[in-house]
Amino acid sequence: MNKKIVGVLAIQGDFQAHRLMISRIGIETREVRTAGDLAGVTHLIIPGGESTTIRKIAKANGLWNKIAAFKGPVMGTCMGSILMAKHLDSLPEETLGMIDMKIHRNAYGRQINSFSADGKVKFIDDPFEMIFIRAPKIMDVGKGVEPIAWLGDEITGVLAGNRVAITFHPELSESAEVHRFFTELE
Repeated sequence: MNKKIVGVLAIQGDFQAHRLMISRIGIETREVRTAGDLAGVTHLIIPGGESTTIRKIAKANGLWNKIAAFKGPVMGTCMGSILMAKHLDSLPEETLGMIDMKIHRNAYGRQINSFSADGKVKFIDDPFEMIFIRAPKIMDVGKGVEPIAWLGDEITGVLAGNRVAITFHPELSESAEVHRFFTELE
């Protein structure tokens, strides 16, 4: 296989923490701000941030359609999972429509309601620290969408082919296992 290069959407949000996590597992990373930055990228991370801002800037600079057409593995965390969803149960906003799931924005409340809790990730034996910051909730999943993370009985992460959507911030935990799992997707 060719060398892996993980692009991290770096328009706004916590992209630097994702780059550090990917570097910890020994894989090259690159910031993606324009369509040209995607050249050579094998995996793409859409980090947390503010979806309206990301959408506006990515559309203005031609990156939005390139992300939507990206064939390699994509992982969206927090806001990234909102952009990857086919359905939103809140304001009608355009998404990338990558995963057949329904998601609710800011489901846990405002910034002041942010929290951390131990949850379960399918491929990790120990409890996993999940950090929720103005986080969305996955309300429903369609065919071919496999839950891979839970907080109690709530789904907090899904896998659909080579697409991963996580409603929490794995880049802020101590463990690189979610990122390692993502980089092993083809």
